[in-house]
Amino acid sequence: MSKNPSDDGMQGEGNYAAARRFRRAEEAFVKEGPVEQKAREAADALDGPEAGDLEAARRSTAAGDVHEPEKGSRRSGENPPDARLDDRLKESFPASDPVSTSPGSD
Repeated sequence: MSKNPSDDGMQGEGNYAAARRFRRAEEAFVKEGPVEQKAREAADALDGPEAGDLEAARRSTAAGDVHEPEKGSRRSGENPPDARLDDRLKESFPASDPVSTSPGSD
């Protein structure tokens, strides 16, 4: 491993280049992004069916709690969305409606 900070991106306590890229992206979003749309979506979510979960999450993180992603969530890396969709598809087919194994022989 090189001791030159520019070789591995680490500079002291963090990666300053990555921090600058992140800050520029945030500033661009605020100036040019769909800020009003995202604000409306957030307000709608707070008034919708997930309001209780969002408030519980807000209180929990405000208290400094750290949570691991739930199993099967997009961030957990377990049970990816495609697998969940496959499971739901299997559940949606009634037993009385078998799949034809001979196409065109209806």
